[in-house]
Amino acid sequence: MAVKVKKVDVKAVAKNEVMTAVSDCLKALGYNVEEGTEFGMTKGTLVVGHATCDIQIKPIVPKAGVDRYDKVE
Repeated sequence: MAVKVKKVDVKAVAKNEVMTAVSDCLKALGYNVEEGTEFGMTKGTLVVGHATCDIQIKPIVPKAGVDRYDKVE
């Protein structure tokens, strides 16, 4: 019987790495950073508590089949 190997979603891994770095930097600057899932938002979204209001940070990657965005000239 063949063993099925699960394909790694490289975009999901990249999003997680970037959002972890963003979260760590914001926390080091003294901001309150929470997971968006606690507020009913999608996985990977961060909610940053600013002095005047909350800020939502959501990572977006290029659509399937595209790895990089093209600059508009």
